[in-house]
Amino acid sequence: MLRRLTRGSAAGLLAVLAACTQHAGSAPATQDGVLTASTLGWRIMQVLPSVAIGGLSAGGARGAWMAGDVCADMATCGVGDTSNGTVVIRHWDGMSWRAVEPPKAYINTPLDQGAGPVTETSAANAWIAAYRGAESVDWTDMLHWTGGRWPAPVRLPAMIQAAIAPSATQLWAFGDGTKPDQPGYVTHFTDGTWIFGSFPLAGTAAAALSPTDVWVGGNTATGRPGMEHWDGRRWQATPLPDLGLGAPPLLGVAVEGIAAVKPDDVWADVSDLGSNLSNRQGAFLLHWNGRAWMRARFPFAGLAYSPVTTDGHGGLWLALEARDKESWFCHYRAGHWTRTRVPSSATPQHLAWIPGTNSQWAVGDASDSTVGTVILKYGA
Repeated sequence: MLRRLTRGSAAGLLAVLAACTQHAGSAPATQDGVLTASTLGWRIMQVLPSVAIGGLSAGGARGAWMAGDVCADMATCGVGDTSNGTVVIRHWDGMSWRAVEPPKAYINTPLDQGAGPVTETSAANAWIAAYRGAESVDWTDMLHWTGGRWPAPVRLPAMIQAAIAPSATQLWAFGDGTKPDQPGYVTHFTDGTWIFGSFPLAGTAAAALSPTDVWVGGNTATGRPGMEHWDGRRWQATPLPDLGLGAPPLLGVAVEGIAAVKPDDVWADVSDLGSNLSNRQGAFLLHWNGRAWMRARFPFAGLAYSPVTTDGHGGLWLALEARDKESWFCHYRAGHWTRTRVPSSATPQHLAWIPGTNSQWAVGDASDSTVGTVILKYGA
């Protein structure tokens, strides 16, 4: 399926978040009322004018990557669409976000361009999904940074919406099927070899704890959300609980994010974009306890701007816009949910825990008159 390159498609689907009405297993619960934190240490670090962000990944305190796109020349981008033209890449080296120039073919080109998922294992091993096409996403080029250079990119015939590097020598990438009878598309790079094929899901979110513990969520051929797990030998479906969404066809159901904490502690948020906020059934937080997926409880309602992610210490983060249009960072820790207002001029769309620390990166659109991407950080 061809999709117009827009800021929204690069950032992924917006999720509608609401309070789930059921608590199961070890899913997080709130006590009476909602705990609200007035400040959790989030601050704006930098603004990148005119950049539309597409992906973010952090490998440590001295290494993180993000990618987006910018209109380098109105004559080539087009007056009506200023969110493509040149792929923009930034790398955090522990001191600052420095620009990393992409291959020349991705600078000031007449093709429509965008950036999708970003995944990395170190400062010398990062993958960036570059969307390309003529007014649509016709294919994805996987750009691979190997520590000082970009080898020839690998062209994939799908819009890659989820990617994860479980080790320095592996990459999994997922997207829509490329044939009418193909629900999803998958490619696996392992030890220098590329393997391509069909997949039971059109993957939209992925996470990994190791090369033998990989998760991907997406939609089945019937439109229902699904989850697959890789154990190092094969993919196996892990059934999701009944979310009460009715019979297919379903409208806008998607697995937005996966946060893998431990093999028996994995989280996912599934959103039903066809629902109405007033029914408080827009999205569902799910928990894997090592045996089965169960519904969890989430106490806030609004539009989710970031997929759920781990905080590195057994907790969770996500960002949302409440009904009053205020943006919030929501945090779960030790049985409690708290929330804090997002600093002004920011609409977070991607979150990433910084391994080995208590800190997080967040990137997203500027929400005031400033056009561009805002970079935020939590903690030191």
